[in-house]
Amino acid sequence: MTILLLTIVLALAAASLTIKRSVPAMVSFALMMFLLGIFYMTLDAKVLGLFQIFVYTGGIIVLMLFGVTIIGVAFPQAKSRPWSAVAAVLVFVALVALFVRGADKLQLTAGQATEDVHLFAAQFSDFVILFALIGSSLLYGTVKMAGLLKARKKSTAKGERDV
Repeated sequence: MTILLLTIVLALAAASLTIKRSVPAMVSFALMMFLLGIFYMTLDAKVLGLFQIFVYTGGIIVLMLFGVTIIGVAFPQAKSRPWSAVAAVLVFVALVALFVRGADKLQLTAGQATEDVHLFAAQFSDFVILFALIGSSLLYGTVKMAGLLKARKKSTAKGERDV
């Protein structure tokens, strides 16, 4: 069951990155985040699972939908920046390393009750930092995209006035 659940999570993650349309990509992202919360609950990490579902599935998706309403569905073409690809790979490797390091803690605490706040803080603080990094990078990308589109709209409006 866990292998099937994680396979679906990976398929949804790949879909959220490869789908060209914004709203279906966000729906697959939301389903991925929800299933990750279910996965945490199957490991008896109920508080972490609920935290994942309510905060990240709900909150992050609402922020992303808000970003789409501000930006619209047309994304500007990105310039070729090889250093940004290297930085993205380094961030991805760091996040994977944090996740792999914390995955052992999930297995160790699978039989324990995790409703104790101190146990949650001691065992899962790395995951909270990981999710905060992911959420803040998504928010930064949305704000950056909004700035690029605002500048593009101003330049096209200025060009239309000159004609």
